Formats: sequence, structure tokens, C-alpha cells
Amino acid sequence: MRPTAIITGASRGIGAAVLRRFSDSHDCIVLGLTRPQHCAMFIKADLAEGSTVAAACQELAEYLTSRGVTPEVLVNNAGGAQPATAIAITPDHIQHDLTLNLVAPMMLTRVVVEPMRAAGQGSIVNVSSTAAKPGVAYLPAYSAANAGLIAYTQSLAAEVGPFGVRANCVCPGAVDTAGADDGRREISRLHGLRPDEYQAAMARRTGLGRLLEPDEVADVIRWLALAGRAVNGQAINVCGTLTMG
Repeated sequence: MRPTAIITGASRGIGAAVLRRFSDSHDCIVLGLTRPQHCAMFIKADLAEGSTVAAACQELAEYLTSRGVTPEVLVNNAGGAQPATAIAITPDHIQHDLTLNLVAPMMLTRVVVEPMRAAGQGSIVNVSSTAAKPGVAYLPAYSAANAGLIAYTQSLAAEVGPFGVRANCVCPGAVDTAGADDGRREISRLHGLRPDEYQAAMARRTGLGRLLEPDEVADVIRWLALAGRAVNGQAINVCGTLTMG
């Protein structure tokens, strides 16, 4: 029987790259809005909506219990930002970013962490952002949510590490994905820059002269999930020199 990996937001970008890394070796359960190829089970869910998150968690728990499956890996990848100024941001906007980037990962972790602990093994990788350290202008709710995700991950690692379960964060920055491009266009406008000017500045700040590729982030996620057995409670940047520390 193949081990099971649960991945959120795997239809494009980093999530799709993560799914490619795991689908050859694991039965993959995917949660999100769009069903990708190469998954054993798909749960359609808007992870920015609290009631939908709760229903998806219930469906996932019932699926795992009915099949007697304890997942080996959970990758909370789904996330996103709605750029806004601190003045213009609305309560709905704040709730959206907090639910998608912090509440949903916490709720999904609740489903898997007890079975992992009972099995004496398991790995949870939460995809945060370099926007969490330090915060980024015009991403107030997103920066706050991802900083919270790092703190949650470290608290979780301290709690379940003695039982053989690991929890870590990967913090990507300046990645070349369609979703990130949408956000960068709006941030460039708020900065008074053309999108190509802002993207060029980000590429320079990576120290690579380019944006990162989703596969480069996915490689780190897979390593953390399966091979990095001495790594627990860490928030690892994958961004070149964009953010250090």
C-alpha cells in the first residue's frame, strides 16, 4: 500500500509542482477549487471560506477513517494575497486572507495530527511566505496571516515533535507563478511603478537575476517532508537573497 500525501491548492504554480513530486510515490489527496491530474482523491473546497473549510475537513476526516489511512504528509500550500493599503483594507478582505493563509492550514492539521501522532510519524509542511519576515507594504493581512502561520507551525512542532511528527514552514519569495503575477501587478500600481519595473526589481533582489521557479520551491518541500528528519519547527526561505534570516 502506497503512503498518502495531502496537498492543498495543487492545480497550478507551486502546488502543481508539489503534486508532481509526490504523485509517483504517494496516493495524493488534493483539496482546492480545481481538480488536477494524478490525484487519488479530490475534495472541492474554497479554502478562503470558513464554512467550506469546515465541510472539507469533515469530508477528509471521514475519507481517511473509512479507509483506515494515516497520511504520511500534509502540505498546506493553498494561499494568496489581495493587495491593499492599511487604510483601504476591509473586514471581508482581512477575513479572506486570514482564513485562506492561516485558519485553513490549522483546521486541516487538526484532521491529521492525531493519527500521525498515534502512528509515531508524519510530516506537515506549511507554505508561508517571505512576506511574513519582514512584513511587506500593501500586504497587511497576508503578511500577518503568514507570520501567524510560522508561529503556529513552531508551536505545533514543539507539541508533537516528541511523538515523531514534524512541522515546518517553507517561505517562498518572488516565484514566477500566475497567481503571484496578479498580486505583483497590483503592488506595482500601489508603488507607482510599471509591472515590468517592479518585477525587474524583485528579480535583482533574489540575487539570481530572475524570479524563482515553482519546481525550486517544490524540491525543498519534498525534501522537508520526506528527508529532513532532523529539521523541525523551522521556517526555511526559498527566495535567493530576497530575505535572509
